[in-house]
Amino acid sequence: MTDENSNILKNETFTWLEPGAWRKPCIVHVTMVANSRQALFGKLSHNGSEAVVEKTPIGWVLVNQQRRLLELCPEIKILADKVMPDHHHMVLQVQRTMPRSIREVVRGYMQGCKGEARKLGVTENLYDAPPFFRVLTHKGQLHAMIEYVKANAERAWQRRQNPDLFRMHRRTEKCGLQFTSMGNHFLLDWPDRQLVEVSRSASDEQIEVRLKSVVAAAHNGAVTYTAAISKGEQKIARTLREQGYPLVVLLNDGFPAEGSSQERFYKPDGTYFEACSKGRLLLMEPDGSAFVNEAIMTATHETLRRKAEVKHYCYTPVSVESQRYRFVALNEIGLLLVEG
Repeated sequence: MTDENSNILKNETFTWLEPGAWRKPCIVHVTMVANSRQALFGKLSHNGSEAVVEKTPIGWVLVNQQRRLLELCPEIKILADKVMPDHHHMVLQVQRTMPRSIREVVRGYMQGCKGEARKLGVTENLYDAPPFFRVLTHKGQLHAMIEYVKANAERAWQRRQNPDLFRMHRRTEKCGLQFTSMGNHFLLDWPDRQLVEVSRSASDEQIEVRLKSVVAAAHNGAVTYTAAISKGEQKIARTLREQGYPLVVLLNDGFPAEGSSQERFYKPDGTYFEACSKGRLLLMEPDGSAFVNEAIMTATHETLRRKAEVKHYCYTPVSVESQRYRFVALNEIGLLLVEG
């Protein structure tokens, strides 16, 4: 990344827009996928210190066409790009309003790549589908997206070296409940377990006290279970992850739907990827039946009732489909796993 791009990251002086203004100043992350996910663009390898992609002639076409893109559209700046064996990422900044939309510009770029690929003997379609656009709409996304693109090869290498840790399991059973899961399943059998549940109303001081006790237990060998919903739970989960302690994280609607196009290529996001690759993480999403399990329903409604009584109002049972119910139920499921 250039010094100028680093200043953009530091100052975030660009305009953040809603996804409709495709001709106006904005920042977009574009992903273009090779036809049938073939490794048309390169070969993944490791040079001893980092993962690298050895580009094919077609891969170099993608790079060379970027220069053409910038010549034709001086309003655009490429903040980051990564050619992978079967797909290609670009983070593009539209610096001022253009005659054409960024969608049209990217489609033109892809057409140029297709034309050059035909000269190399590629007679079939170069790409699998239209490009996928993600418009960055709030501060903080740019840094995360550039880091994501930069680390793409390393993540792919880690997945290749540790396939079992990144395999999605749709029928994981524990304590009579069904889960979708990914990560180190040996953590489920660890004998010393603790659940982290921190109230949304907990003060910073209360969170720090809880954090110290949780870290002490983790240091002594406990595996920590958490839904990581409240700010206190998130802080504790982040600290444990950064210090290299194992985590079992309970998710609500965290995995792609079974049979969806995203299912095959799903992987944990940047905050969890490294922990997963090192065997320190297990992600678990309860099946819908877990939320209506009789024991879980009874425990969840009792917890909600106690919370209502503390606030001196009468509890009215909430729908099992409501977010409030499901978040409390996640902690009850976590408690069952820890004590089971």
